Amino acid sequence: MGRLSKDNACFYAYPQKIDRVECSAITVLASQSGFIINAQSGNRDDISNTSERSSTPDCDIPAAERKALRYSHQRQYTYCLPSASAQPTNTSTSKESVAIIGGGIAAAHLALSLVEKGKNVTIYCKDSMLADGASGNKQGAIYPLLTPDNNLMSQYFQQAFLFSRRRLKQLENAGYAVEHQFCGVLQTGFDERSDARLTKIIQGQAWPSEVAAQVSPSEANMLAGITIDKPAFYYPWAGWICPHQFAQSAVDYAQAIAKNKGLTVEIRLDTPISELTRQGTLWQLNTTEQTSDLHPKCPPNSNKNSAVQSFIHSEVVVASGAQLTEYQQTKQLQVTGFRGQVSHIPSKGQLTKLNSVICAHGYLTPENNQHHCVGASYVKSPDDLRFCPSEQQENAQKMHHSFPQRDWVSDIDVSDNNARVGVRMVTRDHCPMMGLAPDIDAILNQYNTEPLDQHQLTVASRDFWRHHSAPVYSGLYVLGGLGSRGLSSGPLAAEALAAMICHQTPPISYDMFAMLNPNRMWLRKLLKGKSLLS
Repeated sequence: MGRLSKDNACFYAYPQKIDRVECSAITVLASQSGFIINAQSGNRDDISNTSERSSTPDCDIPAAERKALRYSHQRQYTYCLPSASAQPTNTSTSKESVAIIGGGIAAAHLALSLVEKGKNVTIYCKDSMLADGASGNKQGAIYPLLTPDNNLMSQYFQQAFLFSRRRLKQLENAGYAVEHQFCGVLQTGFDERSDARLTKIIQGQAWPSEVAAQVSPSEANMLAGITIDKPAFYYPWAGWICPHQFAQSAVDYAQAIAKNKGLTVEIRLDTPISELTRQGTLWQLNTTEQTSDLHPKCPPNSNKNSAVQSFIHSEVVVASGAQLTEYQQTKQLQVTGFRGQVSHIPSKGQLTKLNSVICAHGYLTPENNQHHCVGASYVKSPDDLRFCPSEQQENAQKMHHSFPQRDWVSDIDVSDNNARVGVRMVTRDHCPMMGLAPDIDAILNQYNTEPLDQHQLTVASRDFWRHHSAPVYSGLYVLGGLGSRGLSSGPLAAEALAAMICHQTPPISYDMFAMLNPNRMWLRKLLKGKSLLS
């Protein structure tokens, strides 16, 4: 709290609310940390404005220590934090609209987070409806990604998973319908290698029971409602969500909030942004195809059916899913598209008894609207997004492979050829990308600038890259690379990016900022003294 607070921050203590001994210990610690102490006996709403309060001699030393700690901490993470030099050079106002390119989970939840923080938003979606890409599936599993050592990525996915659950509850409380079931997820191995990997995760940590727990074959059978007959890792708070409803509801809620706050959320459908160009301190978004009018819920202030249009914004976020790398400024991002075909199968036989999501070699969801989802294929760099009969059969075979000789597997019927194809953008480390768009050409130019020992493969160069902001495109942000876990990871990444854009304290740690930064693939090499050219 000391590191994150302003130098003259005031700490309010309420002795009547908690144990007095505990309160005394807290106030002593707060005083030693340089806070101004104000003991309160009344209502918390009675807090007075302390913006003019000045520090006292008693807290000058700890305040100075806190400032030094803040400086040291920020210097350690200069390479990944949004510094003053990385912010837009123009004087933007809160009334200006942040442009979001995309219409899926990432774009929708970013719009909601930005509006909550007082920003106007304009969404540019290439499709005729929102969430028509990878977010358009009927059911998507939502559960945290865990590792045996519970590393930073594992910690992020747990935090992000819980954030997504809270977002869904918030949308429900606001009256928006999002089909879902937090029915739990059962994860099992499907061969010797996957069994060993799952066992390593299970035994790697004393996982909280709310996060995950090992269950016996009989317990797995009871939880699933069908015969699993093998041990599993059970995620009790997990389940499935309808992705496109999750995205659409987030945008609808953003529009409702905007209306109450006097803000705007414009949605421009059928508006593919083909090019981003710099116009002084602003960004110009260009289209090359005919665009339609605004979404019916938005103010009718567009030029209807204009053949080619350009839009000007000071801040732009590329959150366009499969099109993430289609711009000159983002084409070198180290993220790859993977085709995924999900099969929709009728609910019949023993499948009607399925109570939880099953994840093994593929996944299977409980019934929703008389259908289950089973899949999904995973094809790198797809050129064809049409229905594939062989992938349809492979989706069924994955369940046969995972659970051989189980009667219920014969009820998986893919013969209707009912399926949906999308592209998931995947990073090497399976973490999302969130932050300012890196200027890779500028990084390479700096790397090759004389004297080379200041930039390449030396202790001095590692120190330089850590303590200097890496080159970025000012005012241009990236939000993508959500892979196949966008429901779990996307909303928190969007919230963190909104905090960055609005200059607010982010909901994630500096280490997580570094882990999600779009610069990370290059900076990791530079901070380790490795060559960028290898």
